[in-house]
Amino acid sequence: MGREMDVEAEPAPGKAEGEAAMADAEAPAKAESRFKMAAERWKMIRTPPTEEELQQREKDREKYLSETWERFRDNWLYASDYPFDAVTEIPCMRFTDIDVKGPDYYHYGLEATDTLQIVSVQVKPLDGSGLQWPLDVYGFVAVRDIVDRKRIMLFNRQRDDCQSINKQDPYLRLTGPTRGVIINSDHSYLEVVLKKKGLTESEDEYLSKFVRCYTFGCVDPIQYTNKLCTLEVDHYTVRLSVEATVSVRVFQGQWPQGFRGVLNATTDDRNEIPIALLDFDDDELPVDDDGSIKLSRRVVCVGHDDRLGVSLFEDGVGDLGDVWIAAEKSRRATNYMYVKKFDLWLEVIVAWSLF
Repeated sequence: MGREMDVEAEPAPGKAEGEAAMADAEAPAKAESRFKMAAERWKMIRTPPTEEELQQREKDREKYLSETWERFRDNWLYASDYPFDAVTEIPCMRFTDIDVKGPDYYHYGLEATDTLQIVSVQVKPLDGSGLQWPLDVYGFVAVRDIVDRKRIMLFNRQRDDCQSINKQDPYLRLTGPTRGVIINSDHSYLEVVLKKKGLTESEDEYLSKFVRCYTFGCVDPIQYTNKLCTLEVDHYTVRLSVEATVSVRVFQGQWPQGFRGVLNATTDDRNEIPIALLDFDDDELPVDDDGSIKLSRRVVCVGHDDRLGVSLFEDGVGDLGDVWIAAEKSRRATNYMYVKKFDLWLEVIVAWSLF
């Protein structure tokens, strides 16, 4: 029995040994595959693609990019609660009249929060694209945030109400956002479907059609380039902001006929970045019977310890008048702007609201 114990049994092949054997067997095939891939890459370098191949690659790229919007629509995750085409019904000034020292302040859990400030949307035709100024543009530009996942319209025009843009002024006339756009680490979206109007509807072309994701920390302009143009959306993040809804009224004096200029909003923190509330490009000021000016945009977000500035700007002259209002958590603040050039007073009312 002792002699038998001295004899060592041959160990059975283990799992590791079996995997090693398989790897050794597959090694020549993998080496051959890598060699073929390297040879193909070298062939591509030595033999540039033909014009037809380049055109096909560009077509494939265009097709993939143009389908981002369709993929976004077809894979919409919130359809049961928020239909894909729905526009937000949440208004601005939701909590303007709430007493921030009262029980409602704590009941609603109100706070200053980070928001996305949309500055401008610009169309940049590409050289050789065939686009010629002016361009008649229609369609929509919208953002979606986490509040209700619905579209917050920035620009929205039908075919019979195009905006004409030109080389000197290639910016879309924005009418939103209609409320503050909340931004955090969760994904929100920029959605664009814009067309160039042709002589007939069948001759219309897509200028841009895409969806882009944005999150907190996005600083560079959002750009999308296709074969016709580059669409550029300029924006920035406002930390711990409150919502400001601006109203302007001709309080005293006569508005000058034929004035060309811009009513702008800025903040102390971003004083070099004006946000156009209204471009004066018509002979008549868009005004109601009580003197209230019909602004294109009304909502601006301001840091909770910052100031909002409203100014009247004229090309070649600069600011003709301005007024600065400190941010608040709620209530309405009324201020007056004197425009010396026209001996004119404007009443500026800002409704503040938390989120």
